[in-house]
Amino acid sequence: MHTYAKQCDKSLKQQIDVVAEYYAHKIQPQRIAYRTGIDLELVTQLINGENHQRLFKALLSRHKKARRDQRLKKSLRHRGITQSDLQDKIEQEYQQSLVDS
Repeated sequence: MHTYAKQCDKSLKQQIDVVAEYYAHKIQPQRIAYRTGIDLELVTQLINGENHQRLFKALLSRHKKARRDQRLKKSLRHRGITQSDLQDKIEQEYQQSLVDS
């Protein structure tokens, strides 16, 4: 039995969505389980593609795109070359995350 900071009361589909959202933000599996109360075994299986692979990949893709959009919007606070460089970096990291998936 693992000790978690929280007890998870979400449905399986909601748990998969939460894991995808946290993982899109590059949070490690152990930390996801600790923060959300979702069983570490389920978190690991989802990330490794051993469980609910199609649903998890679709949700992960959606969350990665949302994260990219959020970061691009936040980059508008900067101006000139700094803004351009930051946006290029964000786009490059997003494209790399798609390749790694």
